[in-house]
Amino acid sequence: MFAKVFAVFAGILVVGATAVAGGKREPVAKVLLITGENNHDWKATTAVLREELENAGVKVVVPEEPATLETKALAGYDAILLNYNRRERWPKSTEQALVRLVRDEGKGLVVVHASDNAFPGWREFEEMIGLAWREGAGHDHYGPFKVHIVDRKHPITSGLDDFETTDELYRDLTKFSDFHVLATAHSKDKDRDYPILFVKIYGKGRVFHTVLGHDARAMRVPGFETTLVRGTLWAARKL
Repeated sequence: MFAKVFAVFAGILVVGATAVAGGKREPVAKVLLITGENNHDWKATTAVLREELENAGVKVVVPEEPATLETKALAGYDAILLNYNRRERWPKSTEQALVRLVRDEGKGLVVVHASDNAFPGWREFEEMIGLAWREGAGHDHYGPFKVHIVDRKHPITSGLDDFETTDELYRDLTKFSDFHVLATAHSKDKDRDYPILFVKIYGKGRVFHTVLGHDARAMRVPGFETTLVRGTLWAARKL
């Protein structure tokens, strides 16, 4: 299983390396990674996210100020990745910018782990990400569990086997809109399966949501890295 996941990820690296080595050194995608606030160790996890995407040939820019979303520079980016969590709402202009970029301009959106805890009451955000951590949500104790691939034909999970990870298994998130499940995991606490990886279309934009990624260790799991890279490229319409 590990060998298969690694082999698939190696293929992604070849694609990225080819694009960079073609003479123009063009990245396979350009991603704005929004961070700077989180109830997790955002500095450590952001470093891993950036490293894994850059190893795949993705250009990653990491501002720590969400107002960057309001700038004209976003026209040149393919996707926005959220490694960000806070309860307080953004200024209205920043919120409107994110919605416009994804819904109206077709930028991709990648939601990682506790980013779905953010902004309770911002209905457009909640509908955009599909599931959100709200009252009644929880997780099994941090520990090992298996991620089960349920859609083996989607570009993000094509050719992947189930994989083991050590992470937080989110459960009982609130559903705000429909989405397509790519992978699940079985909660020992609740004795039922929960969505782990899923995708949706929001207006003109593609959204990839992974509830994995509690810490840097969890992000180093090959299955996480592979699905992060593929999910980001898919959201960016590069896969």
